[in-house]
Amino acid sequence: MYSKWRGLCGILSLAGSLTLVGCGVAGNSYVRVVNASQGLSGNFTVQVGQTGIVSSLPFGTEGVQQQGQYSTTDTSGNYRPLGAGANQKMIVYSTPGTNLASATQSFIKSTPYTIVLESTALEFQVLTDNTAPTGGGLRVVDTSTMAGAVDVYITAAGATPGGTPAVGNMTYQQVTNPYLPPTSGSLEVQVTAAGNPSKVLAILPYTFASGKTYSIFVLDPPNPSAPIVPPTMQPVPGANTYGVLVTNDPAM
Repeated sequence: MYSKWRGLCGILSLAGSLTLVGCGVAGNSYVRVVNASQGLSGNFTVQVGQTGIVSSLPFGTEGVQQQGQYSTTDTSGNYRPLGAGANQKMIVYSTPGTNLASATQSFIKSTPYTIVLESTALEFQVLTDNTAPTGGGLRVVDTSTMAGAVDVYITAAGATPGGTPAVGNMTYQQVTNPYLPPTSGSLEVQVTAAGNPSKVLAILPYTFASGKTYSIFVLDPPNPSAPIVPPTMQPVPGANTYGVLVTNDPAM
């Protein structure tokens, strides 16, 4: 199939205009992947067009496999070059020919993207990244299908959430845009039920560097069938909790 597409891709001239249909254009875009899909584990590969982006990425993590380095996953926030083009097919497959999910997406030259895998139904959400907002910044992405509306606080370590959250009343697939003002220091990201700061769903200590850009992902519990306990309680064997992933978004 892909060899046929390569043969068909070309520049079509009509009445002096040039049109590109479903084909690559000169230059690269840049992509990385976040696995926020409960139950997606083990042997799988994320592919865009004919380019494998990452394989077997654990739940709640971000990464890519750079060209020629397919045994090592880069989880530093870096991007993988991808030939830019319109209507490129994205797939997740367990073995070649056995697709778990597919969608199409256009990728613009010189633009960075984060491909987020979400929900037990395995859905794609493609984010256009701003890796260099003035003075750095924060982006919050809600990937949780189970939590309902949430508030996200950024607090001092050990502090009780309260007052005005960094972002409030977020629901599944909502993204802060524009980016929030940057922060710095050894802090905590705390997720609570919307309007109820005493109901803490997730806590993640994180050290934010001054002037840098970060993305914060609200995550479902890794096991949807296991009991859910709040992070403020003692651990319960076999139970799990909601999570938070913070990624460093390097300037390009």
